[in-house]
Amino acid sequence: MKKTLKNIILFSIPFLLGFWYLFLVPVEKNFSYQFVKGECEDKASWIYNRIFENKKNIDIVFSGASQTGCAIMDKWIETELNQHSDREIHVVNLGYCRRGRDIQYVMLKDLFTQKKPKILIIEVAEDEPKKSHPVFPYLADSKDLWGSFVFFNQRYIPAIWKGITIRFEYLKSRMFEAENPSTQNKTDFGYRPSSQTAPPHVLENNESNWRNRLANPKPAFLRKIELNYSKHYLEKIIKIAQQNNCKVLFLYLPESGSHLKLPLLADYYNELSNLIILPDFIIKNKSNWKDATHFNDLGALEASEFIAKILSDIQK
Repeated sequence: MKKTLKNIILFSIPFLLGFWYLFLVPVEKNFSYQFVKGECEDKASWIYNRIFENKKNIDIVFSGASQTGCAIMDKWIETELNQHSDREIHVVNLGYCRRGRDIQYVMLKDLFTQKKPKILIIEVAEDEPKKSHPVFPYLADSKDLWGSFVFFNQRYIPAIWKGITIRFEYLKSRMFEAENPSTQNKTDFGYRPSSQTAPPHVLENNESNWRNRLANPKPAFLRKIELNYSKHYLEKIIKIAQQNNCKVLFLYLPESGSHLKLPLLADYYNELSNLIILPDFIIKNKSNWKDATHFNDLGALEASEFIAKILSDIQK
């Protein structure tokens, strides 16, 4: 038995050393962001270009999920602000598909190494996301990846495995001297346009789902555990922004049918910074919705007009 155990240990040592070595090798940012090519309409590839390759600064940045991507006309807001400013202002929408504070943290951490934003506007929904973003392990450095063991991260083990996968692929690409794929989309702006209008039954189903959800809340102790991971990264984002003298605001982007005028964690957000609430006429207008959770061009324009006025007052 002892001999068998010894042989197992000796057999395992090379593999363990190999995994250890993989995490010692830093993955180039270009490789990381390009590795998830095809996900979210290649938004990661575009974000890499806008942060690392595009020479223009980013003065105002919007961070969030696809709700931000579909609600913030960054080019329109930039044009509007520059009409009333004595200096050039650059606005960028970094909204990335699916919610997850950890991936927003990684992207913003990279952003602050390259640009000097003065205002960061963070999307909040009715509630905080409960899980890690599935793309987080591909963009996170080793320290952030191992450090994601925050109670309660349900995807920690899969994240480590994904971290091993991308590091192995990166090492393989270096060994065979493969060229990193280049970014195709090199525009300055990240807004995702849509002229689609949601059918009435889609909005009605969303409203029904929210009635059921709000009528059956989870126990308080379970919610506290679930929210811990998201709050951990949200507070890390706030900290890194403060360290870079960047003002933080929260923007509430609800779904079409929740009818929640404030997010469930409004008090928590207000403790951290100011919370922007869109007017009812934008949310309640059914013509403004692409689907149950995202604005179309009409809704995005109204939301952008409202936000531009707030930003204009801040710039004065």
